Amino acid sequence: MMTDYDFVKTIYSWGFPIDCYVVYHTITVEQYKEITGKDYVDASTSTSAGASESTSTATSQA
Repeated sequence: MMTDYDFVKTIYSWGFPIDCYVVYHTITVEQYKEITGKDYVDASTSTSAGASESTSTATSQA
């Protein structure tokens, strides 16, 4: 039987995003880094350039 970690690793190899599996505690932050090679960044605490651009664009159009 496939473990949750193996499942998430497999779907990542198919190109699926796996951030939600950290959010719902299916995998740990450390496992995320093992799978992706990148540090996990919590989307609720980070500010992306795209989000700030969208906000400033919406404001400037108003």
